[in-house]
Amino acid sequence: MNARTPVAIVLAVALTACHGGRPDLDTRTFELKYLREHEASALISPYVYADRPEGKGVFSVAGTMITVRETRDNLDKIARVLTEYDRPRPTVRLTFRLIEADGTPTVDPAIVDIEAVLRKLFRFRGYRLAAEGVVSGVEGSQVSQMLSGPAGRYDLGADIDRLSGRGDSATVQLGVRLNLDPGAFMTRLGVPLGKTAVLGNLGGDRGKTTLILTVRPEVISASP
Repeated sequence: MNARTPVAIVLAVALTACHGGRPDLDTRTFELKYLREHEASALISPYVYADRPEGKGVFSVAGTMITVRETRDNLDKIARVLTEYDRPRPTVRLTFRLIEADGTPTVDPAIVDIEAVLRKLFRFRGYRLAAEGVVSGVEGSQVSQMLSGPAGRYDLGADIDRLSGRGDSATVQLGVRLNLDPGAFMTRLGVPLGKTAVLGNLGGDRGKTTLILTVRPEVISASP
């Protein structure tokens, strides 16, 4: 046995040298259920070493199938990442209110929940609800609605960019635009879920009135 040991060691070294440090690669195919192609590609790219000198990692996408050639360790990491993120996306409901501010000291019961906030932010004598709209969509979607008010119709659109955080710290990143005649209002911001945010004020009815736009985002369900 002792006489053969050096031979075995030399043979192992020789095999390692022939291998040249090339990693053992395997191929695995993953099926996407909810993630879109570009989202999944961004998630798995850090685990696919396309710039590796020997044995480059590669992946390809065909419809809902992603095929990856990488080390088994990295394939396992990709599987865990997809398990964590390839889930139903929650549906977000956005309640928009377009509030007209004027010089009449009126109290509108429809906006009593936010009137105190409005009076802290602005110096108008009265506020009343001019239009209200409710739209729903999942993370990454665009939604729109035409609002009808006493001064005309308003084209409202929103981008539901990203949900983040949990519990009381959960927020949604929104892009909001409201087209008026003339002009338009646009903003991007993060809004806490379940809270009403005042997005800003703008001139309405060709500059004769001031309109204030608010939004309240809520998660209502998960997509099937």
